[in-house]
Amino acid sequence: MKWANDQLSRTNNVTFQLNFLVYNISGSAKCVVSIAEFKPTENNSYVESDLVKLAKQIKDILNKLIINGVKKPKACVVLCEGPNIQTFVMDFPSPKLYRTINASKVKLFKNADQMSLPPKVIKHLLCLKEIALETAVKVETASLYSHSNLKRPAPNPPVNWLSSRNAVLSRNPKKQKK
Repeated sequence: MKWANDQLSRTNNVTFQLNFLVYNISGSAKCVVSIAEFKPTENNSYVESDLVKLAKQIKDILNKLIINGVKKPKACVVLCEGPNIQTFVMDFPSPKLYRTINASKVKLFKNADQMSLPPKVIKHLLCLKEIALETAVKVETASLYSHSNLKRPAPNPPVNWLSSRNAVLSRNPKKQKK
């Protein structure tokens, strides 16, 4: 697994620029298992929030993993906005349902009085690492199967469960007080 400042490309010719990707290289294929985005607190998007953008990106990652034969994959997201870190895990429990679970929400420490916070942050990141590692092992298993049998393993969940449609979310402008 490696960290890289990279971008994801999607099927409809839209690319996402990410701060970090955690991926597994199996043979010649790069399989992303986790993404991270770091933003200052005042840098908020007007049309779509960073969380919505990350959910769309992680959905595409899950679709690619399933198409490549990875059995019941989970993908991880780390969103750091200012001193707040949120972690999410997305899985695929039933047809056309992408479930995003807020795994944790912690604050980074700013001064010596908050020295009890780093163990909590590290604990949550280690839990996320275990989920990413579990998916990376499944990627390796699917890759070994592909190389030994000269075909991809049957997708689990099935490909017809996947949704390639995108919804565009937008916010209504706030009324200005006069």
